Amino acid sequence: MSSTIRDIARHTGLSIATVSLALRGAGRISEETRQKVKAAAESLDYQAQPLLSKALSLARQAKGDRYKETLAFLTEFSLDDPTLDPYPVYQELLWIGASERARSLGYKLESFTLSGKPSEHRRFGRVLRARGIRGMIVLPRLTTNQPRLVFDWQHFAAVEIGRTLWHPRNLHHVETSDYNKMIEALHLLKKAGYRRIGMAIEPTQNKHQRGTYYAAYLVSQLRQAPSQRLPIASATGDWNEQTFATWLKKNRPDVLIVHNEKEIMGWLDKLGLSVPEDISIFCVNAQKDHLSGLRRDYHTIGRSAVEMVSLLLESGDLGLKDNPRCWQVDEFWQKGETLSKPLDEFLSPTGFVLQKYAL
Repeated sequence: MSSTIRDIARHTGLSIATVSLALRGAGRISEETRQKVKAAAESLDYQAQPLLSKALSLARQAKGDRYKETLAFLTEFSLDDPTLDPYPVYQELLWIGASERARSLGYKLESFTLSGKPSEHRRFGRVLRARGIRGMIVLPRLTTNQPRLVFDWQHFAAVEIGRTLWHPRNLHHVETSDYNKMIEALHLLKKAGYRRIGMAIEPTQNKHQRGTYYAAYLVSQLRQAPSQRLPIASATGDWNEQTFATWLKKNRPDVLIVHNEKEIMGWLDKLGLSVPEDISIFCVNAQKDHLSGLRRDYHTIGRSAVEMVSLLLESGDLGLKDNPRCWQVDEFWQKGETLSKPLDEFLSPTGFVLQKYAL
């Protein structure tokens, strides 16, 4: 049977309150005391029970007095000026989901905008520590080449949304299940009757997703008859309108899998092609109702990031880990209007693949 906080207090000669704070990484406890408590906990086989601790903590609080601490919502662009953000709607939905869940768990969520300068990161880290902010949610950093965040990570429970950071590589993270969904999408498009399925996703987006889009597509191509195999558009030259037009004319796809639908549809319009009459579009991030494809559930992603940070804080699990946690949030299927051969018969009214068609 594992020991209790009371056993650790008796073993170390410290008070129960001091032991509790040290185990949770909270309060003004010296590093020497924290290490002493940690060593005692390991020798006595102490097992933390974060859910029980949380329930007891809530039971001791007066009704309406549930504030625990503040969490940092770390953005690349300010929420107050969406004109600077190339993807403002995603950030806003993440913020709404995260702030709702934070409020329900007793946390306050505060947004901070941080550039790519390491010197600014170090100052910001000291500000967070001075304010007692230990929990951090890092939003995707999409405009910086090889983005990095330089903090003294041992003091923080940090969760990254997506996996855009080049350093550190091992933050806990919440992400979408892009590879599995892409495999499923290719399967359903073929069942719907499409035979020449082309991929026109820009290289930068594939890079942000760690290559999952191209990888899933290439695996699927190996299962096609040689006459139906199409190269990825970006593999035929620089990503621009001319390369796209040349690739389209040569390979004659009947459906395009895209990410930046605005750019692709603009190019198609200049070529005199209509969607879906002349060519169909399947969008992997269909945030507009008329688009057919997959719609990311940013609201739930934001909520999940807060839940993971809360669990880390409750268990005193701060710093980087060799085996970080990964939670995946499924995307919704959106019927839309950009497929000439719709996927409606394969989908439920709530936006999921019917069981008999699931891979």
